[in-house]
Amino acid sequence: MDGKNNVINGLTGGIAGLFKKNKVDYKIGWGSFMDKNTINIENNGSLESITATNIVIATGSDVISLPGITIDEEYIVSSTGALDFTDVPESMAVVGGGVIGLEMASVWNN
Repeated sequence: MDGKNNVINGLTGGIAGLFKKNKVDYKIGWGSFMDKNTINIENNGSLESITATNIVIATGSDVISLPGITIDEEYIVSSTGALDFTDVPESMAVVGGGVIGLEMASVWNN
């Protein structure tokens, strides 16, 4: 578990370091393009307009719930919750055969 946490912290810290080294500014929020070089970003009620030659949008992902199943992050967990376990589970079932589902199955099988 410590190894997993160290890898996650290293990767997220590494990305922030790469951004800084390459003079990349990043913003978090909801974006909408005003024209090909201007984007408005809303975050917690504040609005910021940014103009740049190159804009990269990294949308991330969200968990899709199955009808009638509530993700409580204790017994039924998302992929994020599966990375937050404090102990290796004795057993688990992974629902989903996409990239993340296969990754979770592989990680916890090891």
